Amino acid sequence: MTPRLAALLADLDRADTLAGPDQARAARRAEWLTEASTPELAEFLGELAPRAATLSAAADRLLALSFAAVVRERRKTPVADDEALVEAIERLYLGLDPQFSARAQLLAWLATGASPTQLVALVRLLRADPPERDEDVVQALAPLFRRRPIASDLLFPALFDCLASPQLAAPVLDLANFLTREKLAASHPGASRSGELIALLGDLALTLGRLEEQPDEAGLSPVELSRRVSSSVALAVSLCDALAQIGDPAAIGKLNQVVGLAHRRLRTEAAAALAKLGDDDGVTELVRLAEQPVARLRVLAYAQDLGLLDKIEPQWRTPQARAESELVVWLAEPTQFGIPPTRVELFDQRRQFWPGYAAPVDCWLFRFTYVVADEAGERSYSNIGIAGPAAHALVADLSDLSPDDIYAAYAGWQAEHEDIREYDVARLSQSEKLEVERLARRLHDAGYEAIEPREMGYFFGEKALIALASRQGVSGVAVADFTEIAFFPQRHSRRPLGPREAYGIFKGRKLLKTFNRTGE
Repeated sequence: MTPRLAALLADLDRADTLAGPDQARAARRAEWLTEASTPELAEFLGELAPRAATLSAAADRLLALSFAAVVRERRKTPVADDEALVEAIERLYLGLDPQFSARAQLLAWLATGASPTQLVALVRLLRADPPERDEDVVQALAPLFRRRPIASDLLFPALFDCLASPQLAAPVLDLANFLTREKLAASHPGASRSGELIALLGDLALTLGRLEEQPDEAGLSPVELSRRVSSSVALAVSLCDALAQIGDPAAIGKLNQVVGLAHRRLRTEAAAALAKLGDDDGVTELVRLAEQPVARLRVLAYAQDLGLLDKIEPQWRTPQARAESELVVWLAEPTQFGIPPTRVELFDQRRQFWPGYAAPVDCWLFRFTYVVADEAGERSYSNIGIAGPAAHALVADLSDLSPDDIYAAYAGWQAEHEDIREYDVARLSQSEKLEVERLARRLHDAGYEAIEPREMGYFFGEKALIALASRQGVSGVAVADFTEIAFFPQRHSRRPLGPREAYGIFKGRKLLKTFNRTGE
């Protein structure tokens, strides 16, 4: 074994004891694996296999780094098939802890190569010992979703055995759908299993219907219920797509069951599938769903593909309607609110130059409101989000700001440049702390009190102090550079502007003023 690979093994053996500079050096050494030859890789993995059961979580992190680097390198420079290396990958995968992230990278290694030997091994491992976490499934299968020739007959129908795995069912169907859509498979891999897929969709429709009508009867916690619904919806969406591509009219009855559910994404997918199968009721439902902002963008895309765009009301095809949908879809993401807002109203619209864009763009501000009724009564949450250059909503309450300052807040939030950055004042050098004192004194001389420096902003060579302060008895956030001072008072809100939002407005004002004055 080469000295470098021996050093990597030693790092893995003592991963738990590595800290500080040693840990950083070990992370850099993880890249060495990309320079190894195929026989050297097989030897390294073979040495690792007997250690697999005793490797620590810290060793897993190093392994995942190493294998991810190999996957990136193999994507750029494919290598010849090698049975010894594939066998070593399989042996190590099966020996590692099921929770280890390195396992997903080993699967991605096989999927990236996509040679016959590698694909057969990949399918074998997925059927025998599939990843347990959704993120690992994504890592493992992502390389297969590339527009390149691939031996789809080595993947299917064998991968359909994974439909019983909750983590793999939807991704496996998505892969079959992708291969068909991109004409990388002669026909849909699931065509011969159409009846099985139709029955599965019917079971899911019944399950989701019961969960909608009587969620408490499932005996699940809110988190478990949400996970169950999300998993079922993902699989049902994939099934609708598959059945539409297969083109079996026997699916129409079950697709109509899905259209009857409350979930708008599912209704959209089922209606589009019905429309593809030539069902008039599906067309009618698809057209009707354009009224729903959370479904609108997807409906318009399907209508475009199906030649049905002229059937949708003109008001739902306007730039404003599309922008509204962009924001609502973002708000409904599981990582945001998880559901669409109760109301959305246009707050402001203008065309302007924007950071990151060479030409002017349409910018839209929408006021969105969530209304929730429970035992305590009716509660509401409202704020103003942006669409156009980005779909986003800040946590801080922007409702009392002018449109100019709201645009500035989002421009400052979105702007990315190596010369725009912020640092906590505690992390600054001694000389920089002197600048903090100078700017704090400037605030004091301007009549500000109770000054608490928080961050120093750097904006194309200009320095600005962001500090909590008060003026005339009103608390807020002050931002001061050596030419101007801006003050953002705390309003009566549970979500007042913080230092980051205040500085976002401060730098956003400068950006938008400069861009829209010069047109650059």
